[in-house]
Amino acid sequence: MTKRSGGGSMKKWTAMAGMGLALIATACGSSSPPMGGGSPSATTTAALVTSPQPYGEVVGGRVVINITELKFQPEEVEIPSGTTAIFTNNDQVPHAVAHAGGPGAEFDSGPIQPGGTYQQIFREPGTVRIEDTESSDTTMQIKVEDSP
Repeated sequence: MTKRSGGGSMKKWTAMAGMGLALIATACGSSSPPMGGGSPSATTTAALVTSPQPYGEVVGGRVVINITELKFQPEEVEIPSGTTAIFTNNDQVPHAVAHAGGPGAEFDSGPIQPGGTYQQIFREPGTVRIEDTESSDTTMQIKVEDSP
């Protein structure tokens, strides 16, 4: 009978160490989504979300006007000349934005479907009256001021 001199003991330790490393690697896992799809992590999602521009606030030469519940929001706004007004229909019915008085060229957006937008640049100083031709009671004013 042949006696082994410690060779089996070394193999056991090597196998146990390998299994331990495999367990540690599995426990740490991977931060990537599972194969075949999956969703991005909450951190990635949060980084992609941007907050909308507040209604009536001029940012980067643009102002957003909300149309909802048969009203413009805000109903009055002051902007520097050259500002682009973006009218966003967040209502359930079509709306239309039209020049109803004051300086500047006549315009009429025609029907803006729910979720749609219309853009108009205001260049001439003065107070422009805006109406929704799809809803006779929906009006607003835009005061256009000289740019500095």
